[in-house]
Amino acid sequence: MNQAELFAYRLYQQGLLTTSAELAAPFFNIVGIQAQNQRAAELNVALQTGITRPELLKFYREQGIVRSWAQRWTIHLLTPADLRLVVSARQNERLPKAYFLGAEEHVRAAATAIDQLLQQTGCLTRAAYTAHLQATFTWYTERPHNFDYAVLQALTAQGKLQMAPSVSGQDWLLLTPATPTLLDQQAATAELIRRYLHGFGPATLADFVKWSGIKVSQVRPAWQAVLPELTPVMVGQEQLWTIDPISAGQLTAITDQLAHLTVVAASFSSPMTGYLDKSWLAPEPVRQQLWSKNGILRAPIIANGVVVGKWTTQIGQRQIAFAVDGWGAFDHNQLEEGFDRVARFLELDYAGFTEKV
Repeated sequence: MNQAELFAYRLYQQGLLTTSAELAAPFFNIVGIQAQNQRAAELNVALQTGITRPELLKFYREQGIVRSWAQRWTIHLLTPADLRLVVSARQNERLPKAYFLGAEEHVRAAATAIDQLLQQTGCLTRAAYTAHLQATFTWYTERPHNFDYAVLQALTAQGKLQMAPSVSGQDWLLLTPATPTLLDQQAATAELIRRYLHGFGPATLADFVKWSGIKVSQVRPAWQAVLPELTPVMVGQEQLWTIDPISAGQLTAITDQLAHLTVVAASFSSPMTGYLDKSWLAPEPVRQQLWSKNGILRAPIIANGVVVGKWTTQIGQRQIAFAVDGWGAFDHNQLEEGFDRVARFLELDYAGFTEKV
């Protein structure tokens, strides 16, 4: 496998080459959607599936999609079963001291109180959460900034909390998991490795460690257990691994497909977060264009088998216009089709795009 084939196959595995996937596919293929920015996460789903916003909200309700800390302890949209899998794989790790903001005793006490209340009620709004802690602890009104997030993270790490996808980042709906017990750590890690390689492979042990955020010492035993199931793939002098064997015919077809596509993804797109070494995605000057100095992953444009630009939007008067900062050729019609999908999902009128000179 050469570098162009690796680029194409990874995008294919992650679902970026389709515009009509089943709605569950973007969530299942890569164990959830990175969602620090929930709108960007939903746009990435819409670009792969063609789903409308009302259909997506219906899917959330029917499938119980949750918004929670998962891989790398970053916010994702994922199924409750996948959240349980990720948390189970990470259960032997302690949250860093910094997470507790110098108030670990109070964080633990608040977490216990909220856990007990959730077991009785099944769900809590942010207002109910706040009212309960104010009534229970005199010190709560003087809590450190971001104290509440430390409480929620502590409960999530114990497998005792899920959150519904929020309309606003300032609001919460806290949920008690239907299955609060965790899986065996090694069994969960082994299954997470399989799921990772199915969605992101070919890849390495180091790639999985980077993507998952699990310490390599916790991963190695599970990796060795899964290794007999894996298929080696050589890319230059590097040995990668995949779950499913890749036929030469399939690889040629996928590479040829990407060579004739202009693909639009939203910010926080999965190819930018799934591997230790990002050189497969783009050379260093291009990566500097895709990552802001504070780590924000910008929305990429892929054409002719390479990353050729990034895009932003401007919304006003029920219209959305797009701005393209490009450094390579792309198909204008296909780009407009992608942007039109974004506009339709946001229920706005498409007002075209301009290119940065």
